[in-house]
Amino acid sequence: MQADQAEPPPLNTVLVTRSGAAGTRLLERLRAAGWMAVDACPLRLDEPENPAQLLASFKRVLPCDRIIFTSAEGVRQAVQLFGVDDLSACPVIVPGPGTREVALTLGLRKIICPDAVGNSEAMLALPALGQVAKKRVLILAAAGGRQTLASELSKRGASVHSLHVYRRLPRQISAQALQALDRADRPVCLLASAGALLGLRQQLTAEQWQKLQGASMVAPSPRVAEMATKLGCRQVVLAGGADDAAMMEAMQRCCSPR
Repeated sequence: MQADQAEPPPLNTVLVTRSGAAGTRLLERLRAAGWMAVDACPLRLDEPENPAQLLASFKRVLPCDRIIFTSAEGVRQAVQLFGVDDLSACPVIVPGPGTREVALTLGLRKIICPDAVGNSEAMLALPALGQVAKKRVLILAAAGGRQTLASELSKRGASVHSLHVYRRLPRQISAQALQALDRADRPVCLLASAGALLGLRQQLTAEQWQKLQGASMVAPSPRVAEMATKLGCRQVVLAGGADDAAMMEAMQRCCSPR
């Protein structure tokens, strides 16, 4: 009689907290690679509350010496709101190659980005943001994102203006995602942002949050990693950036599919 073969290890459950089309693409990529990935994003993206007022504010800020986008969604919304000509009148800085591709597809020019790492520190290390004293810098983002950029550029002597070209609003985590977390033996959570982390904390039950605190948490930046640690998460892995490849590489350091 042959000995029973050992059972394969439980399949990792991957909670994806990225919103919008980018979150859908990441889910599809993970599933194609053999991961049991579920949409656990606690936020949804929406257009700005008053587009006409935002356009007027944008026109008042012009001309600029640098325009910074903090996400691909910011690029999409800004192009829809402002058009490409004014946005391409000066160097445009984006977080990484993925956002650069979106910007190029939408018609923007003069695009600069870090080679790989898509966080604020990598953007601030670019020569285009090094000597910015007395320069006018416009940051186009969602409310609450990447405060490090504005703070550091102001310290460097730049005149910094920020406009919120889209909103992140609360979104109920699906029952499917919550059930997947309840069943998971080895959950791993891909954190898209500090807002996503706080959204999870607010929506999960005490038992679910306690389980997530012991799970592997992949953070896209040192700021998000630090916040996760302060909130009691014990297995925080810092990714090399916020793009899909960097997040998946960091995830594979702490777990693997069956």
